[in-house]
Amino acid sequence: MNRTSLKITGMKITGMAALLPLMIGANSAVAEEAEKTRFMELEEVVVTARKREEGLQNTPISITAVSSEGLEKRQIISMDQVSNITPNLTINTSSAFSGSSQTPAVFLRGIGQTDFTLNTDPGVGIYVDGVYISRSVGALLDLVDVERVEILRGPQGTLFGRNTIGGSISITSNKPADDLSGKAKVTIGSDNWLILSGNISLPISDNLKAKVTIQNQDRDGYVTRITDGVKLGDDNSTSFRGALLWTPTDKLSFYLVADYTTARENGAPLSLTEVNEAAPFAAIHNIFVAPGLVPTLGNGAFYNDQYITGNLYETAGTEPVFSDLDVWGLMLTAEYQGDMFDIKSITSYRNLDSKFSRDGDGSPLRINATANIFTYDQFSQELQFLGQGLDDRMNWILGLYYFEESGNDNNTVDFGYVNFRSGGAVKNKSYAAFFQTTYDVTDKFSVTGGLRYTDETKKFNPVTFVLEQRVPLPVPPFPPFLNFTNGQLLVPEGQVETGVGKWTPMINLAYQWTEGLMTYATFSQGFKSGGFTQRIFPALAAVPSFNPETVNVYEAGFKYSGLEGRMRLNGSAYYTDYANLQVTVQIGVAPTTQNAAEAEIKGFELEMQLIPVERMQVDLGIGYIDAKYTALDNQVVGISLDSKLPGTSEWTLNGAVSYVLDIGNSGTLTPRLDWSYRSEFFFDANNTMQEDGYHLLNASMMYDNDNDWRITFFVKNLANQTYLTHGESILDPAGFALVTPSRKREWGITLSTSF
Repeated sequence: MNRTSLKITGMKITGMAALLPLMIGANSAVAEEAEKTRFMELEEVVVTARKREEGLQNTPISITAVSSEGLEKRQIISMDQVSNITPNLTINTSSAFSGSSQTPAVFLRGIGQTDFTLNTDPGVGIYVDGVYISRSVGALLDLVDVERVEILRGPQGTLFGRNTIGGSISITSNKPADDLSGKAKVTIGSDNWLILSGNISLPISDNLKAKVTIQNQDRDGYVTRITDGVKLGDDNSTSFRGALLWTPTDKLSFYLVADYTTARENGAPLSLTEVNEAAPFAAIHNIFVAPGLVPTLGNGAFYNDQYITGNLYETAGTEPVFSDLDVWGLMLTAEYQGDMFDIKSITSYRNLDSKFSRDGDGSPLRINATANIFTYDQFSQELQFLGQGLDDRMNWILGLYYFEESGNDNNTVDFGYVNFRSGGAVKNKSYAAFFQTTYDVTDKFSVTGGLRYTDETKKFNPVTFVLEQRVPLPVPPFPPFLNFTNGQLLVPEGQVETGVGKWTPMINLAYQWTEGLMTYATFSQGFKSGGFTQRIFPALAAVPSFNPETVNVYEAGFKYSGLEGRMRLNGSAYYTDYANLQVTVQIGVAPTTQNAAEAEIKGFELEMQLIPVERMQVDLGIGYIDAKYTALDNQVVGISLDSKLPGTSEWTLNGAVSYVLDIGNSGTLTPRLDWSYRSEFFFDANNTMQEDGYHLLNASMMYDNDNDWRITFFVKNLANQTYLTHGESILDPAGFALVTPSRKREWGITLSTSF
């Protein structure tokens, strides 16, 4: 199916207005009328937020959408960078305590998750070509040969279903083209950055087309271990995607995709920022272990702030750290266009093997280190029936969905004096049926209603026991539960199970006041099922569990197009009633998921795209969130009513300005500035680790030779800001806190050609 490309960028006008006259004056020549038309109007945006192709301005929900062209103009090459152009979206590069460089923590409108375990579901669903990616490990996706990215805010509990309580991120890949065509691209830049990518579409016959896409990325790390010179945070990945599109008839098509990604990297770039030498585990080391160690780094084996280097881009750690990933998948989409209704089937299988580790104490000593062997596979089948009726005044979709996943996490946790195994195996299943219909009551007024029933079962078989206690502890001063015997179980063996059945309704009212103005109001509900805590320390009599969480969201918004197609202004305001919300807090040394009773979240988003003069585009995005706990369960530990929800900035702003200049008959030159701002937020529910807020300024200059080839010079983080993309803390009882800093100023040159 043909889809119109999208030209959307983000801009904050304030602080940039002085640049506009310079850009306007740079091109005094009068362009040809045909070239004028190219830049006179914002192009139509096509999205599939409601499982059918619709124009962005005709879809009455809050969406940020960006096309392949938009991603390329912004130099966005991975999913986490999309948060810089999306109001009220936060994507941290690594989940707490993983050490993996492939485990994003995603929050949308204040809802998400901070943990990566098999027992912790995301709050924002990630979809690739309609296939749900259920685990955060391996979900920090490179955006290679992408047609568009859609960010759908608010619960998508009817059409998308499980674990979209906060919203969803939907990525659509480019299909094989009708003609022989392709694209090759190379990027070189700072830190020995090299990206080689390319794709080619091959028309095998009139009704069979193929496409192959390959990318390889290499880049040095940017946090240096001063003990051995290893650079953490490097990139070393290769991805492959092959696709076949077969259309045996005009009404029937089959789309088969196979993908594979491998990464061999040094691990997450963690830097030690704080030490509590009086904490129990640090004290155990300093009293009983340190006297027997050979002094290192000048003044001995005592664990204290001597190992805080004072430079976020250096660490004194020595434990082996790595982040290895192998993930592959198959997807088959079959579509049939019938006389009465259309049928669509999406069948998918995905398999992941990953190994990753972290040096938790940031020193040459053994205070804390973790390692994970993470294996996982998932299968899903979705069947959709889509039709129209009542003289085409009504369209509807009926669907069935099945999902199953199984996985194992072999997690080794070493606290120096004791080493134990954590983790276990999961086997989860989900069944769902859903229906949604839109009825045009009049030519201007439409009503949409939807309902989904989901039945989920989760099974967990914990494997948690003591591997070795190296140093016995005297009692007192240390409590008895800190002494173990080798092989001791920390929780009884045996499978535990939980399940839930849940209805999630949605109703939407939309009114088209004029051709360019639509308003809408929506009530929607979403949920995320409960589960079990994986990490257990010290020993417990049973596996801790947590209950499902739910949200009721009330939203009103508008979509406006004006100035003869040169302006687009969309806004939405919402109120979220959040019940039984799941939070992961530090209880002792174990990150534990618990239900924190109730919260409310309210806010708004506003996005604008404007062509104020010929060939210039200025864009703006504003997001505001007011989130707070309104009640806490008596059992809750580690948070209070004054605590802030994790991953949630009060303000998120973004903006951009670009201007297209003619360079004689040889092409165009486009200077561009992108800016974004994020106010302070916490990385954890305990509110121990936070980012104070930051501005980012990116700049680029792109030369385009009539789409045959283009060269772009870009600088990211032009002001050389240092900000945090991750934080974790176990100051009590372990004795340390760690952060991941951003890369500083980056530069690159990209050369691409199409045929």
